[in-house]
Amino acid sequence: LEAKSCSALSSLVFTQSLQFESLSFTTCLKTESKVGNPPLDIQLETLNCSAFSVRWKMPRRHVSTITGYKVFYTEMKNGRPVSTTSIMEVPLSLDMLTTDVNIGNLKMNSKYRVSVGAYGWAGEGRPSMPRDISTASHEMCMPPSPPTQPIVMAVSDTELALSWQEGESEGSSPVLHFLVAYIRPEMDTEWTYIREPIETSSMVLKGLLPETEYQFVVRAVNIYGVSPPSHINNPVRTLGSLEMGSGDVGRYNTDPRYKDEDGFDIDDSDYDVFIEELKPFPGIGENNVPSERSSTTDTPTTAPSTTTSPPSATTASICTISPWKGEIPRVYDLACDDTVCPPDSFCLTDYESGGSRCHCNLGRRGDSCSEAVTVNFPRFYGYSHMTFEPLKNSYQTFQITLEFKADSEDGLLLYCGENEHGRGDFTSLALVQGKLHYRFNCGTGAAQIISESPVVLGQWHIVTIFRDGMSGWLRMDNDNPISGRSLGQYTKITFRSPLYVGGSPGAYWLVRATGTNRGFVGCIQSLTINNKATDIRPWPLGKALSGADIGECSDRVCDMVSCANGGVCFANRADGYICLCPLGFKGALCEESFSLSSPLFNETVFSYAVIRWPQSSQSYLSFMEFEVTFWPSAPSGVLLYSDDAGSRDFLAINLVDRYLEFRFDCGSGEAVIRSEEQINLDSWHELRVSRTAKSGILQVDNQKPMEGIAEGAFTQINCSSPLYLGGVPDYEKTKRTAGVMKPFTGIIQKLILNDRAMPITAGSAGGVNIANSAHPCVENPCANGGTCRPKWDDYECDCPLGYDGRHCQKAVTEAIEIPQFIGRSYLTYDNRDILKRVSGSRTNLFMHFKSTAKDGLLLWRGDSPMRPNSDFISMGLQDGALIFSYNLGSGMANIVVNGTFSDGKWHRVKAVRDGQSGKLTVDDYGAKTGRSPGKMRQLNINGPLYVGGMKEIALHTNRQYLGGLVGCVSHFTLSTDFHLALVEDAADGKNINTCSN
Repeated sequence: LEAKSCSALSSLVFTQSLQFESLSFTTCLKTESKVGNPPLDIQLETLNCSAFSVRWKMPRRHVSTITGYKVFYTEMKNGRPVSTTSIMEVPLSLDMLTTDVNIGNLKMNSKYRVSVGAYGWAGEGRPSMPRDISTASHEMCMPPSPPTQPIVMAVSDTELALSWQEGESEGSSPVLHFLVAYIRPEMDTEWTYIREPIETSSMVLKGLLPETEYQFVVRAVNIYGVSPPSHINNPVRTLGSLEMGSGDVGRYNTDPRYKDEDGFDIDDSDYDVFIEELKPFPGIGENNVPSERSSTTDTPTTAPSTTTSPPSATTASICTISPWKGEIPRVYDLACDDTVCPPDSFCLTDYESGGSRCHCNLGRRGDSCSEAVTVNFPRFYGYSHMTFEPLKNSYQTFQITLEFKADSEDGLLLYCGENEHGRGDFTSLALVQGKLHYRFNCGTGAAQIISESPVVLGQWHIVTIFRDGMSGWLRMDNDNPISGRSLGQYTKITFRSPLYVGGSPGAYWLVRATGTNRGFVGCIQSLTINNKATDIRPWPLGKALSGADIGECSDRVCDMVSCANGGVCFANRADGYICLCPLGFKGALCEESFSLSSPLFNETVFSYAVIRWPQSSQSYLSFMEFEVTFWPSAPSGVLLYSDDAGSRDFLAINLVDRYLEFRFDCGSGEAVIRSEEQINLDSWHELRVSRTAKSGILQVDNQKPMEGIAEGAFTQINCSSPLYLGGVPDYEKTKRTAGVMKPFTGIIQKLILNDRAMPITAGSAGGVNIANSAHPCVENPCANGGTCRPKWDDYECDCPLGYDGRHCQKAVTEAIEIPQFIGRSYLTYDNRDILKRVSGSRTNLFMHFKSTAKDGLLLWRGDSPMRPNSDFISMGLQDGALIFSYNLGSGMANIVVNGTFSDGKWHRVKAVRDGQSGKLTVDDYGAKTGRSPGKMRQLNINGPLYVGGMKEIALHTNRQYLGGLVGCVSHFTLSTDFHLALVEDAADGKNINTCSN
């Protein structure tokens, strides 16, 4: 074994050891002795279904050259790796002899091989011998059971006391808190969630309406999810003013933007309804006591400061909001300890004025933070900021790109560091006197890189900052990169503080580190970290965890825009828009009409299609099967989605990092079925997913079919919404567990539901911004009324009766006496003289046929689509055998003659039915007989007669046949003496030509 460096060798050692028990080598021993031996006493522990922990001790001969460790891990199947090796770098902690790290975001119930090695300035040491560990099965990631039905008592005219108990199971981890929702049955039609989590099992709700009935449900929350709701209590009425003196009556407004998956609103009100957690009150059993995790106090606290970070204490009381000084809202002379902020805001010291300022939470704005704002492209005001997770895997190198438009020459754009005060390690990007200042400090002296060109106020700029060790560069727009280096010997930065964008809570004290003591003023369009776009919208849609005084830059973009033909203006940039055009229209203002034939979806224009279920939801409660032909151009996006507004039911097919996922929930727990392998982009794929009760199957292309079962006891799915393809109108309203995050980019060429084709055309579907892909069918190459059928990049033309050729360009001028069928051909008859001979109490059929395929429909008449025990009569080839079938309404008869019928030679067939009895005679094979069960003797059918095939054969024959005849038919006779001119007597037909000998 030979390696050019110890660094290369350590990775090679681990990779090779995935397949071999031991590996001997002599290279790099000198370097190893400098870096150190492998860590000792490595212990692996399964944490849950997507994570495990790795613990190790420092080598006995620890030397000062070690600066950290690397954890190598890879997924294994059948003793072999199935993915590239992942590496987690762990900086050395000198004050701890034992190191413990958690590896997360792994596959459920999968085996991983793990090794640990040290590294330092001299290189990388030899990794430890690999060990195996598996993530847990789904049972270890269960949400809690529903809590018990809440017990409710009226305390006053404006107060109700509630108490409940945990459910039968806390799930796979302890319950963290509870969510409570209420409804006033005499007044409300929707449930309202109290946004503040409750950490005990009892509470008092204050500020309610007197003499009003209330009902409640409670849900428990652990780290794996939210339980189903508890049972609803019987209505309880608050006391009247005569019973209980007058009390303060508060408003409890809801924001319709936030909707829980059970249909409960999440309240976003001014918090005039207040909460107080209690010890048990009279009438509650002794076991119903506050959990040990609660920290109740008699001292009232204010409402939570942010929707994404609930406070540790959960009590609240009525407080009078402090009046602010001057004309600037929410700015005070008082310290924060003496300031009572409006609801949905929090207090920070305003060092510039010497007082304090109450900042609106992310998603709120206005003088009293009472106005909701949807943040897509954040606006900053100089005292704003947004909070994201600390920079990950960036302590050695990182690259960040930011698109911004500034309205002031000074302000902090980015900050992340070892702490929030600019002491020690950090990196920052700021505007200082109109120029960009990029600074970073590895602990021994900061680098300062300044842009050559000034920022133009009111104009968009793109800036990229990069660092590798002590070296870094800054590039603005198309300028040449400006380079710089930090001081000292250290090359790594420890990031522990949040990543602050547009400012920070302590921006005033960061002036020495960053060059400015102000927040940014202007708009931010996009943020990319380590070549991965960061969604800057608020969590859970985006990655922003919290924020202060954030506005929306696109507020006025659509005010002067008028989209034509029913299009709707949508702000897709901070200062730009697109029109969401209905199917069949395109153009900047939807002004151009076109014929949609090869649907192309595009994430950048928020495409989606909407199709009604072809039958009532009752038809799909227990079974559904989808077949999808698609061409993906992006690694992730939703292919199909539907749900039920009144329950947890949903189904979703998603592309997730090039894996196909089928998710569904019958109402008692979801199933997640994932393809075994990733698929290629920019190529065609065939997907089939099916669900029978709570069992599902997913198969893509020729991969192994993957199966899964939904949790719980429910087995039916009822979808009240239509089918959405390629995207949805509102991603906030999808079920939380459906994984529907972004639109699909690519082509959806074919969708079949339970054998029924679902065309995505302007006449049969709705949607927005779907274009045509570059496909031959777009130009309609089929002449004379022919229909273009796309087949991946190719196509076929279905020609009407009387035309032939690849493009239906040839008129059939001579009479066709013996028609030829190609598997997707048919002839149909609606003449009463013909139809009466294929119904009633007796039927007599005679024909000649020849076939080159083992399967194919020869003749069919029946209800369309088939229902259980509906009448029909048919004849055709199934796996080489000729079968005569009929059902008179009380059961089916199948009469089979085995023989060699796909030899391309002519065969004579006679089928006779007299009441329930039937007989089938073919050539000289002898006659076969059969009889239908039950008592029905008449064949009662109203539909047409098909010969040689039919439209959507699988659907209309209930999958008895999947294709038509490949061959010819002649001498078709009914009732022994009624001879049909097969083509001349036909009412319609497709793809019929003269039979070739």
